[in-house]
Amino acid sequence: MSTSAGLAFAALEYLAAAGLVAYVAGDSAWIAIGVAGLLALLAWGFFGELNGMFPTAAAIRLYMKRSMDDRVALVITFTYMTTIVLVIAADAFIVGTALAHAFGESGWVSALWIAGLLVLAVLSNLRGVHVAGWVQDLATYGVLAATLVVATTALVRSGRPLRFPLEPLHGHGAGSLIEAVALGVFLFSAFEWVTTSAEEVRRPEHVHRGMLVAVGLLFVVCSLATVAMSHVLDHHQLTSAYPQLLLGRVAFGQAGLWAMAAVTAVTALNTFNGGFITASRFVYGTAREGSLPRQMAKLNDRAVPWVPVCALGVLALVVALVVSLTHSWQLLVAVGAALEAMIYAVAAFCTLRLRGRAPDHARPFRVRFAPVLAVLGMVVFGALAVVASVSVGNRTDPVPLVVIAAAAALSTLYVLVVLPRVRAAEASRRAATPRRRPARPATAPGEGS
Repeated sequence: MSTSAGLAFAALEYLAAAGLVAYVAGDSAWIAIGVAGLLALLAWGFFGELNGMFPTAAAIRLYMKRSMDDRVALVITFTYMTTIVLVIAADAFIVGTALAHAFGESGWVSALWIAGLLVLAVLSNLRGVHVAGWVQDLATYGVLAATLVVATTALVRSGRPLRFPLEPLHGHGAGSLIEAVALGVFLFSAFEWVTTSAEEVRRPEHVHRGMLVAVGLLFVVCSLATVAMSHVLDHHQLTSAYPQLLLGRVAFGQAGLWAMAAVTAVTALNTFNGGFITASRFVYGTAREGSLPRQMAKLNDRAVPWVPVCALGVLALVVALVVSLTHSWQLLVAVGAALEAMIYAVAAFCTLRLRGRAPDHARPFRVRFAPVLAVLGMVVFGALAVVASVSVGNRTDPVPLVVIAAAAALSTLYVLVVLPRVRAAEASRRAATPRRRPARPATAPGEGS
């Protein structure tokens, strides 16, 4: 539950929620979030069934490989996994900016905050999933509770009735509501990343139950926070890089601002921690099957894939600094939303395809009316992916689509050019390694030499 909800509720969540306000009338953004939540439940059904069939770190690889050509599956998978780096990078920028604003410091100081949080997240993960799990629990539930308290207090202290709470189309077109739903899907995105931890939980069949509860928690917290921001913040405040700090100030004055600054920092740690668990386990599983260099499958004495964890820490820091220099977090929101909608459509396709290709495969959890819901999921999520890929903020912009195309091109280059060499090197290594003969059973006393 905590990993699923925590992965989705990043610091970027506040900015995405504030940006959603521009697409609907008054304080009715919760309606778009509610529709997005229903779509998230649709995605939950697909991932719940697929994860039950393949409860492993590389589950996404297995069910995609069995549903389509392996090279296409790898390209989609590598492209999709860039979402984790994008979310971590955008979160790092938000945290650095928020803390610099709270302390009244120069922008370059944010790099020190980012580096410190990343180091702490890396160390907690290197010590093993048990320690990282406790960090995830404390961070997630603390952030959700604090956000609920601040949002509720801000609404109560405003002393004004809600504006058009049930009329999202008042002064807006239907297209704006669709864009709001597309952005709303991003508020739930990443809740499914917890499936990569299926090998490290005592009861893998509980993963889909945790995801279901997480979707409910995200709906409640995101809806309340969005309505509170739309109700008490003006346009300039909503478009800043730290609307959550301004919401905290409305609720509790300067103490509220500091409280939300602390919450923002914890949120980033939460995202980094969960992101490392997800991405490192996926990289480990993919390297274990021979689709990445074997060094990526090395484990430390706590059974943690330490090479992917350390590499992700360095990569996250580099990308975060680039985001800080370019202030391109809105672009990353659009790219992340498009990639998440894309993978939800892929999950729908895989669910439908495997019903035909592997009808007898054990399914601890089954989606009801799968043929109908899978087709619906492919159409709806495919359309939302297209909408998100050509929108930045509340304007049409093809740059997200260009970024996604570039990521897909790099993934294709690796799969077609580099991967054959990696697999050939691994085959040569295995051929050169002498096989050990099984030890002969010890001779019992009196049975001869």
